Amino acid sequence: MKKRGTIPRKIKGFRDIDADLNEMRQRIIQAAAKVYRSYGFEHWDTPVLEYADALGKFMPDEETVDQGVYNFKNPEEEPILGEDGKELRDAGAKAIMEHQALAMRYDLTAPLARVYAERLWDDVKRGQIMESNARLFRRFQYGPVYRYEMKLAPGRFREFWQIDFDSVGTKDVAADAEACMILSDALQAIGLDKSTFIVKVNNRKVLKGFLFSIGIDDDEKEGAVLRVIDKLDKIGWENVELELAAGRTDTSGAAIAGLNLPADLIGKIISFLKIATGIKGRKEVIEKLEKLVAGNELAEEGIAELKKMDAMWEALGFDESSIVFDPTLMRGMAYYTGPVFEVESLLTFKDKRGKTRKVGSICGGGRYDGLVKNLLGLRVPATGASIGVDRLAALLQMANDEKVKAEGPVFIAYFDDSLQTKYYEMAKELRQAGMDVEVYCGYFKGFRKMKKQMSYADKKNCPAVILLGEDEAKKGVVTVKNLKLGKELSKTISDKKEWIAKVQKEIPMDGLVEYMKANFA
Repeated sequence: MKKRGTIPRKIKGFRDIDADLNEMRQRIIQAAAKVYRSYGFEHWDTPVLEYADALGKFMPDEETVDQGVYNFKNPEEEPILGEDGKELRDAGAKAIMEHQALAMRYDLTAPLARVYAERLWDDVKRGQIMESNARLFRRFQYGPVYRYEMKLAPGRFREFWQIDFDSVGTKDVAADAEACMILSDALQAIGLDKSTFIVKVNNRKVLKGFLFSIGIDDDEKEGAVLRVIDKLDKIGWENVELELAAGRTDTSGAAIAGLNLPADLIGKIISFLKIATGIKGRKEVIEKLEKLVAGNELAEEGIAELKKMDAMWEALGFDESSIVFDPTLMRGMAYYTGPVFEVESLLTFKDKRGKTRKVGSICGGGRYDGLVKNLLGLRVPATGASIGVDRLAALLQMANDEKVKAEGPVFIAYFDDSLQTKYYEMAKELRQAGMDVEVYCGYFKGFRKMKKQMSYADKKNCPAVILLGEDEAKKGVVTVKNLKLGKELSKTISDKKEWIAKVQKEIPMDGLVEYMKANFA
């Protein structure tokens, strides 16, 4: 039998993150976090691992832990708890133990529900907290999430980063309106031009009420219709109509079954969805929707919510160039219970075949009033949104047409063994002044060659190199080479002497910290 090898390789769907992508991630996170804090959200973190039963519904539309979630049994045996939170015991009063199911978090919202429920558990059991007085909790969080997707599309991974913000414990749709404004503000702070994206908003209640009024009056029928409508961006109006009717044959020749709805019913659904086609004015869309859903209590409730959100945006300067109403928006309709919102990028890109394609949705969220109920037994209102950090990083590179480079440390070259301690002394002084500094410590044949050291500094995108050799030490000076300036000047200056004169400076040793702070801090 051949010996099994230990081969260096990554798990499928996972990747290594280099310094440049990490730099882009940090820029996104820091910019978004600053906006979230400005709106009053606190920064929380939760564990990557959770008890599987505490995550509630999965993905979020799957009922069992084995669908799309990384899960395993806890190697530690623990007591099983009853509904009152106390240990279950056998006839001999001994705690009943088991290896409980654990799951890696698949998003940041389910752990939020666990945090909220855990904090309120005792008060709820004592009857001190009910649906009418649920406490307000507003937090933002960022970090990796994990999803076991059987088939990975190009550019998708099983580990990716999200940055979320949520308000739990408020029924007021002002929180939903605020969430849309936060997304707009955050994306601009991150680096997207306001003209390159639009926030689209719909309301679950309006659509559900409308469908009920035309005879789509149970969850199964409604879900089937919603799944077809949700494919609108991918398959177009004609194919949506076909799938609502007798079905169609796709481009591969495969038959796709239809819902076999009556033609008049299909006409009403399509008319409803197209009500905002070519219309950006939010008030005009509301007026048209009102006529279609008149008399349906749930839909009228949704319309009232949209009106309140519109009034708030109008007062705060978020016009139709920023936020629009879109009845075709189906985002997570089995999960969300009220307003839903999604940010669509207006940028395009060329695929490998040279075909121009839309970027599409880049982030979104909505109101989900049922999530905490799985854990607390109370229907606690909540709303929030999530930004996919990695997806946004790719979009920023596309929008700005340049690759973000992580800036390296100030680099101290190594010339002489007798000066090694001095190199580290200089580094310490510069670090104490607030700079990142690296003393070159490569140790291989020819490691002191300046060409190798400069190549190393260049690959790390170091802003400057400090040179101290025997001659400089005798004179009490160092030479500082401004690599960042050098890269810029090399585009316009071809004369080497002129380039060196502008890029390279001789600085007195006792003035090094002051010079570096003024030019590179």
